[in-house]
Formats: sequence, structure tokens, C-alpha cells
Amino acid sequence: MSKAFLPLLLVVGAAMIILLQFGFIFLLLALLPSVVAFYIDRDVGKPAFKTVLSCNLAATLPSLVPMLDAGIRMRHYDTSAVLSNPSTWLIVYSGAAAGWCLIYLCRYIARFTVMLFYEYNIAMLEGQQKRLIEEWGQQIKHPPGMSQN
Repeated sequence: MSKAFLPLLLVVGAAMIILLQFGFIFLLLALLPSVVAFYIDRDVGKPAFKTVLSCNLAATLPSLVPMLDAGIRMRHYDTSAVLSNPSTWLIVYSGAAAGWCLIYLCRYIARFTVMLFYEYNIAMLEGQQKRLIEEWGQQIKHPPGMSQN
């Protein structure tokens, strides 16, 4: 991370501490898989980190929005109920796990899709070749002047 983003990170962090109060601790604990992904990802642009962060944040938002709403309205929000609820943590960490599954499974899904597309094109071209041979005969396979292999 470049040093130019450090002041922005500090300002956003301070604003989140003020708005979320104790919910900031929940946010830090909820985004731990994303922090780990940041340090694990060695690729340029950190695509794995971005994927895990997106999925992790999407799973965290349903619990985070009421805290943020209470912070904006300057009311107290009891975060102990959220922090002690196991289903909340299951949802939050399942979101991060979904991000990792996307990273590992999408390459196989993309490969399968591309192979399916190529196999369809090959079958279509072979069908056209058969029609041409039926219409023009076997000599179309080996025109004059070409070596027959």
C-alpha cells in the first residue's frame, strides 16, 4: 500500500470509530479474513484480496448497518448481542469463505465454459466439413498441388 493512502485511511478509520463506537471492534473482527487475504495475496493489484473483501463486507453489512444508523443518529447501540451471536459470525465468515471459493472455483468454471464453447465450434465445423465433402466429393480434402498426408 502506498504512503499516499495512509492519511485517507486514518481519516476513514477515525470516522468509523466515531460513528460505530464499539461496533468498530465488530468490524475489525469481522474483516479479519480480508486482512489475512491482503497479506497472503502477492499478485499485482491484489485480486484475491479484493474478492475476499467484497464478499466479506457484503456478509458483514446486515449486522453493521444498524450500528452505523445508530451512530449517525447519535444513539447508543448494544453491540454485545451481535458480538455474542454465533450465527452472526457464521454468516460473516461464510461470506469470506464464499470469496475464497469464488477464487478457486471460477477458474474451473471458466475452463469448462471455454472448453464447451470450443467443442461446440469444433462439432459445428466438422458438420460443415461433412456437408462440403458430400456436396463436392473427397477431392476437396486434397486440392491439386497440396501434399496428401
